[in-house]
Amino acid sequence: KLATMSVACRLDIEVIRVSDAPDTTCLWDTTDPYVMLTLHDGQFDAGSSHQGESFKTTVKTDAGSKAEFKESFTMNKPENMDVVRISLYDSNVTIDELLGS
Repeated sequence: KLATMSVACRLDIEVIRVSDAPDTTCLWDTTDPYVMLTLHDGQFDAGSSHQGESFKTTVKTDAGSKAEFKESFTMNKPENMDVVRISLYDSNVTIDELLGS
């Protein structure tokens, strides 16, 4: 069950490091991870009108499962946005790959 906080406020979030992420996506490609934080109302498949602010960490080139970010973000949370979706991606030249969410 998700805890909800149906009030407008400011959220301070710190992304520290990656844990249990893959080091490689294929034999020769070490992952270049980054984290995407997206404020949301919980209706993930309902379109962008249900999405609030998004923030992205820097890409940690060739860091794999040892990526450390130590980056802080402040989100302005409206009343109807009670969920922060945390997604881990591997940065690629063509299309970034979602590793987990």
